[in-house]
Amino acid sequence: MTFQRSISTVSLLLAGISSVIGSGWLFGPLYAAQIAGPAALLSWLIGGFLMIIIAFTFAELGSAFPVAAGMIHFAQSSYGPLVSFLVGWMVWVSSVAVAPVETLALIQYASNYLPMLIQKVDNMRVLTHSGMVVAAFVMLIMCILNYYGALFFSRSNNLITAIKLIVPSATVIVLLVSHFSLANFTLSAGHGFMPDGWHGILAALPLGGVIYSFIGSNTVVQLAGETKNPSRSIPIALIGSMVFCAILYALLQIAFIGALDPGTVSAGWSNLHYTGDNGPFSGIMQALGLGWFVMLIYADAIISPFGTGYVFTASTARVSYGLSDIGFLPIGLKKLTKRGIPFRCLMLNYVVGLLLFLPFPAWQKLVSFIISCFIVSYIIGPIALVALRKIKPETHRPFRLPFPFAIGMIAFYICNLLIYWTGWQTVYRMMIALLIGVIFFAGYCYRHRVAIWKSQWQTSWWIVPYFVGMTVISYLGTFGEGRNIISFGNDFWAIALLTVIIFVLAIRSAAHIRDNMIMTY
Repeated sequence: MTFQRSISTVSLLLAGISSVIGSGWLFGPLYAAQIAGPAALLSWLIGGFLMIIIAFTFAELGSAFPVAAGMIHFAQSSYGPLVSFLVGWMVWVSSVAVAPVETLALIQYASNYLPMLIQKVDNMRVLTHSGMVVAAFVMLIMCILNYYGALFFSRSNNLITAIKLIVPSATVIVLLVSHFSLANFTLSAGHGFMPDGWHGILAALPLGGVIYSFIGSNTVVQLAGETKNPSRSIPIALIGSMVFCAILYALLQIAFIGALDPGTVSAGWSNLHYTGDNGPFSGIMQALGLGWFVMLIYADAIISPFGTGYVFTASTARVSYGLSDIGFLPIGLKKLTKRGIPFRCLMLNYVVGLLLFLPFPAWQKLVSFIISCFIVSYIIGPIALVALRKIKPETHRPFRLPFPFAIGMIAFYICNLLIYWTGWQTVYRMMIALLIGVIFFAGYCYRHRVAIWKSQWQTSWWIVPYFVGMTVISYLGTFGEGRNIISFGNDFWAIALLTVIIFVLAIRSAAHIRDNMIMTY
């Protein structure tokens, strides 16, 4: 069995939009405002712009090599098994956590009328035992719906996305029309428009849920193998979904800040809170006497996270399939149903997703970790863009970027900044996850009696100084309880220097890759 190419351009675009508009719109404006104040608006615009630059690199790769679990195969083609495993491992670790995160968001909003699902522990809202049972059931429904194939997925997701677009768009209009105070953007009690300066704006990117909201677009690349016309559909879906959602999120942030009662920030934006902030937008609507609209938000608080979790359930199964396809997961996971669905991968991800509720029972705890893991996997886009231009120059590239070396290096720099901004507390946990991946890779080598470490060193050795460098700069930096030895501003130059060195070394290493390490598409 092979994957069925049944997803149209419009369906792929809607899948990208659906995966971006999830719990981010429900919680992001509140958490971003608590970190950056009114300047959170700049966080959304900057975040969208940065992610669009990264998306350009995947637009070329995805249209030239339209395969399922594309990010893994880009790494395999350009650098071989070790890099592809590490990329695939981080894609899988982060992707498999998205459905649980979206389920947590869904249940947190539902707790407004079913309080037995959520309890407050150490100022964080976590699942109760009843909440975990409901969460398991919701995720099972996502798996069951995905079982019916790509055609059913695309049609059902089109309907879900249409509904998801209506409520956030209507929320912007209702808030702007019913209550909007421009003075909220310069409140003296909140210390003006930029209460924590550029540091707060940049910190809000990972910690306020901004980048988390945008990373969903990678599902477009993972579903490339089931797209009717990938050379046209992938660039349109990738870039289109990012641009559309960046505008929508910026408008939501403007409407959110303008609708707040000034008294809610009397103690500063970092202490912003109000009755009903368990569901930020529904709480504001209730305070403004717009109870009729609250029910719509409650309904969308089920549909939006469910839709994103539904899309990621599909794409993550393709990641597991890709890891199986290149030999890192059991070959039995490659088996497809008559509808062309990797059902065993769905079940594996479902079980792992349930286990994640144990150490990460709260939305905020999972989000920053997911971001760092996702962005680490994203570094393969800028690097493979240039590497595959050298390794496979004859491949037809329907979407061809100009100045690939310059754009690739800029995109790589952006990835490194985003990782750094998640903060030391997140970076060191991410490095632990990477080390666990290396242990799995060593187990793979032992299991198959292959000695590929030596041959891999020529193409993959740059990974060691890269991860060591990122860890050291993060530890010495100013984000996430770093030591503050490298001051804010100088850390940009430190990341830039590391970026240039590693990018050049990685591109040179790609020249040594052997023909038998290159995948045939």
